[in-house]
Amino acid sequence: MNRRMTVLAGAAAAVGSMLIFVGPAQAGTCGDVVNANVPGGQASWSHTCYSDGTMRISGWVKDTRSDGKCAAVKAEYQSGTQQSGRACPEGNRKDFSFYGAGQNVPVYLFTS
Repeated sequence: MNRRMTVLAGAAAAVGSMLIFVGPAQAGTCGDVVNANVPGGQASWSHTCYSDGTMRISGWVKDTRSDGKCAAVKAEYQSGTQQSGRACPEGNRKDFSFYGAGQNVPVYLFTS
């Protein structure tokens, strides 16, 4: 029984360590400004909506940890996912601008 609990605890810890580097989806709406942080990454972006049902998401992403990983942002538009350039090594910052159909677009900050 103890062996099984140890294996389950180890599996849960491994899954938890993978998920910790992905920020929760920030489904932004018109006019929102988001400031997000995950271990090793920081980002800020704004949402601008247009009368034709499209949205521009623009901002920056920065690598904040010397861990060999890079920080990036992705937006999941109705027509597909758009991703920023990878910001790395530590201290590197990348600007991004996405555009597509939708007025409620999930946006993620992550490291990989």
